[in-house]
Amino acid sequence: MRLGRMTNPSLLAREFADTGRLDSQPIIDMHTHMGPFYGTYLPEANLDTMIATMDREHIELILSAPHSALFDPVGGNREIRAAMRQYPDRVLGYYVVNPHYDHDLERDLAEFDSVGGYVGFKVLPDYHKYPLTGERYRRIYEFANERGLLLLSHTWGHSPYNPPQMIAELSREYGNMTFLLGHSAPGETDYAIGLAKAQSNVYLELCDTGRLSGMIGKMVREAGAEKVLFGTDFPWYDPHYMLGSVLFSGIGDEEIRHIVYYNAKRLLGR
Repeated sequence: MRLGRMTNPSLLAREFADTGRLDSQPIIDMHTHMGPFYGTYLPEANLDTMIATMDREHIELILSAPHSALFDPVGGNREIRAAMRQYPDRVLGYYVVNPHYDHDLERDLAEFDSVGGYVGFKVLPDYHKYPLTGERYRRIYEFANERGLLLLSHTWGHSPYNPPQMIAELSREYGNMTFLLGHSAPGETDYAIGLAKAQSNVYLELCDTGRLSGMIGKMVREAGAEKVLFGTDFPWYDPHYMLGSVLFSGIGDEEIRHIVYYNAKRLLGR
């Protein structure tokens, strides 16, 4: 594969176009899942297959919430703990909260610090039909704020459950947490970009939205490359799909490096 007629491409983009790999730059993927998903065939959903893809595509680390945990947090959170034990240097995890489950949250929070690999929480308000600002989430927000943890929330524009305006409210109330706008609120991404620029603890995440023409360049120009995180929804998409969107977005190599690696490394304290 050749870069062809592109004007002044980045060296990273040229490396990828010439070799099909990005060996000079490791990658951290901040938004992944694993395991089967009902009604859908995902050929790379098996954890060992995902690790093989990571090796092939030079992905150093993924942050993940198993599909099972999104709807059954009791069984699913056991799955991510097992994955982190099996691949402690390759997989970090989000503890998933489903507000409709009356599981032993206090017990799990008491054990949270002893589970190697947890970085924060994942919530899916649109799917659970429960608002991001609802009282059932308050306990995890207080816990995450005390410890400076991450919250990856599904966000979607004009949603009654997880619009970016709710992230704005929460990010001001819980200033010690880091909020990752999953998908960067399609339909209200301009608002999300402005929020990430204004709030030091809010970050844009590229999963799905980053594929839109000109979107990554706009995020970088208006919010800064330091506020954009690489995420793919892997195994729904091959990570190369989003990597290509970043590499050929017209931004510079230093900005690319921040997005695919250094921003995540900074947030994770690695």
